Amino acid sequence: MALAVACGKSPERAPAPAPPPAPPPAPPAPAKDPGTFPDLASALAATIPADARVIGFGELHARTDRAQVKSALARFTTDALPAIADRLSDLIVETWITDQKCGSAAVEATAKIAITTRRPQETKSEIAQLAEAARAKGIQPHAMRVSCADYEKISPKGKDVDPLEMLTLTTRELGRIATEAVEHRDAEPQHRPWIAVYGGALHNDRFPEKSVAEWSYAAKVDAATKDHFVEIDLIVPELAEADTVSQKQPWFPLVAKAANNVQVWKRGERSYVIILQKT
Repeated sequence: MALAVACGKSPERAPAPAPPPAPPPAPPAPAKDPGTFPDLASALAATIPADARVIGFGELHARTDRAQVKSALARFTTDALPAIADRLSDLIVETWITDQKCGSAAVEATAKIAITTRRPQETKSEIAQLAEAARAKGIQPHAMRVSCADYEKISPKGKDVDPLEMLTLTTRELGRIATEAVEHRDAEPQHRPWIAVYGGALHNDRFPEKSVAEWSYAAKVDAATKDHFVEIDLIVPELAEADTVSQKQPWFPLVAKAANNVQVWKRGERSYVIILQKT
């Protein structure tokens, strides 16, 4: 997001040099021992700052080739949403409604993506249940907007799904909807204080590695909220056990300790990892 700054200047003086660009967020300091809570609701109550504006929830996506356990998405619906619903105005979810105007290209692309990402059949109904639960609490759900041109990019005819185009599309849409929701709600005289985004753990990263930084919407949304974006990853331990990226993370040893409690690990400023209970 571009920010324009208007400055006055005297005709008798040369304009001051532009200030250097703001430095990226400092890398996270070594984490302290994690906090332990009896359930996800109490963990969120202790973790989310009162002045948060947008909370980016990230998950390890459920897959057909991984442990078949209760997903983070289902747990968010049953355990997290009821605990924070009265403070949420909007919920943005990493999904889309197939645009029938795009014809068979949209249908085929959606089907190919589901196969490529190995999404379980249950994921579709879990997303619908989350949207229904949000509406019942007076929360406006949002889905990504995918154009006919987007379908052609992410799933070219006769070719495999392009994963990089998929990542780019997801980042663009989640960031766009979140910033537009902030602007829209801030114009209302009274609104609930929080907006939530729910998607993959790559896209909400406040401290992304350089090689994947372009696929995080966090910096854009943090700017729109004037440094009130909070990252929370929800980790199903059985899924993390088989995930090679998770195995390299400093919080991974907590996965072996997962039991009946919820563990909260602070990655850095306004950045948390929550290890859920084992199923």
